[in-house]
Amino acid sequence: EMIDIEKRYGQHEAVRDLNLYLEKGESVGLLGPNGAGKSTTIEILSSLAKPTSGVVRFKGKPVSQHLQSFRKRIGVVPQEIALFPQLTAEENLLFFGQIYNLAKKEVKKRVDELLELVGLTDRRKDKVKTFSGGMKRRLNTAAALVHRPEFLLMDEPTVGIDPQSRRHILDLVKTLQTN
Repeated sequence: EMIDIEKRYGQHEAVRDLNLYLEKGESVGLLGPNGAGKSTTIEILSSLAKPTSGVVRFKGKPVSQHLQSFRKRIGVVPQEIALFPQLTAEENLLFFGQIYNLAKKEVKKRVDELLELVGLTDRRKDKVKTFSGGMKRRLNTAAALVHRPEFLLMDEPTVGIDPQSRRHILDLVKTLQTN
């Protein structure tokens, strides 16, 4: 939950009086024109930026007092692709699994599950630099899910991709809501 969140950059007010309460299984979209504060809100919600005022809580506890534990429980799909283009799809997911200290056996199983989930099993050995924009977005989403987060934040996950990939990502969100 976000309570009375405000974020200023000097005189510029990026977010004002924001209150947001989310329950397990909910899917919420932030809509607004460029410069409305959507990405800033996601940065605050993911603990990448501190609000000027207000508090962010996860399961009743202020995030600022439990950063490490909170960050292990969330997944973030950034607006910009955060993958290594010279690595394969599989190598990228293995790398992110290692960042979260997952056991090798667990990570390999999880990589298989995620590649299936995002429809990239047949491209697992291909370098990311050969992927379309939509395929990169789907793999980027898989990277955010490798550690089984309780909470997933996606910043414009369908911008600039083909209709098939957009549908795949939206269907993925529906699937995740029920799990």
